[in-house]
Amino acid sequence: MRFRYIVTAAALGYIAWALTDHSIWSDAAALEVLWHPSRPWLLGALAAGLPLNIGLETAKWHALTATGDKPWTASLREVLVGATFAMVTPNRTGDAVARVALLTADKRPNGTQAWLLGAWAQAGWTLTLGTVAWWVSAAAGQIHLSIPIGTQWTVFGVLAAASAVWWLLPRLARSPRRINRWLEARWGLESGRWTPRQHRGQIVLSGLRYAVFATQFAAALAAWGIEWDLALYTTIAVVYLGNMIVPTSALAELGVREALLVAWMQPAASLLPGLLAAAFLVWVVNLGLPALIGGGLQFQRRHG
Repeated sequence: MRFRYIVTAAALGYIAWALTDHSIWSDAAALEVLWHPSRPWLLGALAAGLPLNIGLETAKWHALTATGDKPWTASLREVLVGATFAMVTPNRTGDAVARVALLTADKRPNGTQAWLLGAWAQAGWTLTLGTVAWWVSAAAGQIHLSIPIGTQWTVFGVLAAASAVWWLLPRLARSPRRINRWLEARWGLESGRWTPRQHRGQIVLSGLRYAVFATQFAAALAAWGIEWDLALYTTIAVVYLGNMIVPTSALAELGVREALLVAWMQPAASLLPGLLAAAFLVWVVNLGLPALIGGGLQFQRRHG
């Protein structure tokens, strides 16, 4: 647990160092950029993506937990309250706990499995697209970090192997008993609980959700002058991959995504404030607002 806080502190320290190294603190014009994006209308795409993002996550959850006459609004509430608890727990682990706790006792085992399947599909896209982005960047010589070429390709090999194994996990759950027991104990992957159609549904919805929040991120960065092209999506995919892998403390990885973005892009001084502003705004819209709404719903239920 302590290591997670060290990681967060290091990320925030790196951001502070980058701002100091580019003399941003004493540059009034650079700081002014924070409040004046060059293309503010693109922030409309960021805002428009929020209901799509939440709607797709709710659809994933509802598809696996809806039984009888469970209304869509109940699933939406569970997702939003989960976002609240995700905000205050390391690596958003509170999301699963809160969602499952809101279910009736007899549905909680199924709810745990549902959350794991949804998380597996979402993480699979993050891992796979991050791997592809790393490969594209390495092949084009666009990895600006001080990483030897051989190491870059070794990292790609490890990521590619991890991606393949990740997508095979549900199949491995039907493997010999020893592997089956280990997977069930470690990851909660119980053989035969979900149909192939349900697996495919979660993969499709997770892919659509990934496209939405990646485009939100791209729109926010473009609003502050970053060129919106395929290379930007490559950067975003690598940043989301790093954000998934790096252990973080509470507040939904605040600071870590920003530090990864700065380290990967190595932006010019004129772009640095806007880049940080865009990344922070994405955090506010996609994580902060749902958490605030979920907290309000939970408070209303307890005290209403």
